[in-house]
Amino acid sequence: MMAGWVVTLAGLAVATAGLLPFRSDMTVATAALVLVVPVALGVAVGGFSAVPVGVVAGFLTFDFFFIPPYSTFYVTEWEDWISLVVYAMVGCTVGGVVAQLGRAQREAEARRAEAQLLWAERARLVEESNRLQLLEEVDRLRAALIGSVSHDLRTPLASIKASISDLADPGLRLSDEDRATLLRTTEEETDRLTRLVTNLLDMSRIQAGALVPHTSATPLDELIGAVVARLSAMLGEHRLVVQISDGLPLADVDYLLVEQVLSNLLENAARYTPTGTAVTVRAGAVDGAAEVEVAVVDHGPGVAEAERERIFDQFYRLRDEGREPPLGTGMGLAIVKGIVEAHGGRVWVEATPGGGATFAVRLPVAPESTMLDDGEAAASPAGAPVARPAAAPTRAQA
Repeated sequence: MMAGWVVTLAGLAVATAGLLPFRSDMTVATAALVLVVPVALGVAVGGFSAVPVGVVAGFLTFDFFFIPPYSTFYVTEWEDWISLVVYAMVGCTVGGVVAQLGRAQREAEARRAEAQLLWAERARLVEESNRLQLLEEVDRLRAALIGSVSHDLRTPLASIKASISDLADPGLRLSDEDRATLLRTTEEETDRLTRLVTNLLDMSRIQAGALVPHTSATPLDELIGAVVARLSAMLGEHRLVVQISDGLPLADVDYLLVEQVLSNLLENAARYTPTGTAVTVRAGAVDGAAEVEVAVVDHGPGVAEAERERIFDQFYRLRDEGREPPLGTGMGLAIVKGIVEAHGGRVWVEATPGGGATFAVRLPVAPESTMLDDGEAAASPAGAPVARPAAAPTRAQA
C-alpha cells in the first residue's frame, strides 16, 4: 500500500515538473490526462488503496499548478470546475479498472503456483492434465479480457478527452446547445465506463462461484417497467413494446441480478438492431411448469444457428458485417447466462419470425405466488396480453 502511495506522489511530482515549462502552450485537458497516468501507476503497484490518495493528490496538483489563477486553489471559471470534476471521475474509474486487472492477474498467478504444487504432489495423469487445462483457460481468459476491454476502455476515454478539450479551450466559442451536447457526451461515456467496470466485477464473481442470489417473491412487471424507464434514452430510437400476460405469477429471484439480466438483453437489442425497428419485452407464465418466461424480441440481423450456443460464451462477440472490431466486450450475454443459471433457470436464443433474434429466459415461480388481483384480471379480455403499469411509465406501440 505504501509503495503505491510513493509511486503515485513521485509520479505526480515528476509529471508536474515536466509539464510546468510548457504550461502556457498546452490545454487544461492535456495536463489532466497526463496527471491520470501516475494514479494508474500507483494503483498498479499498491492496489485499489492507492486510488483515494492518487485522485486527491492529482486533483490538488491539477488545481494548484494548471488551473488559472496558478499557485492557488481558487477556481474562477465554471469550465475549470468541470475539468476538475471530470479529472476526479476519470481518475477513479481508471484506478478501479487497473486495480481489477491487477487483482485478476495476481489471482491467476496464485492459481498457477497452486497448480505447479499440485503437479508435483499428485501422481495421477488425469489430475495433472486437468490442472494444465485450467492454467491454459486462465491465460486464455486473461488475454481475451485484456483484448476485449482495451478497445472499449480507450473509446470512451477518447470521447471524454475530446469533449473536455473543447469545453476548456478559451478560444473556442460554443453555444449553450453545443456545451450541453459536450456535457451530455461526457456523462454518457462516463456511464459507459461504469458499465464496463460493473461487468468486469460481475464476471469475476461468476468465475469465482461467488454469485449467490438473494431471492424473494418479485413482481416482474414492476422490474420490467423500472429497467425500461432507466434505459429509455438508449432505446429512444426503437419502437418499444411491453407485453405482460394476464395472471403473471411472482418470480422467486434476486431483483437486482434479474434487473441486470434484462438490462443486458435490452442493451444488446439496442446495439445490434437497426434504428426504428421494434423491440418487444414479453413476460408470461409457462403452461404446466412452475416457471415464468421473459423474452426480448428484436428484428435485427438475428443469430446464425451455429452461433446460438457460443454467443453465451465469455468474450465471444458476433461480427457485424462492415465493423471491425466487433461490437461490445463479449461479457453481457455470458453474465446473463451466469445469473440465470445461478437461479436454477435457463436462457436461450431463437429466430424471430420474420427476421431477428428472440432471447428467452425462464425463471422459477415464487412459492405460493400470488396472481394478478381480480380488478386487474377483469380489466383485460380473457387470455389477452396486458401491458400493466410498472414502477415507471413505458411505451407500448403496436
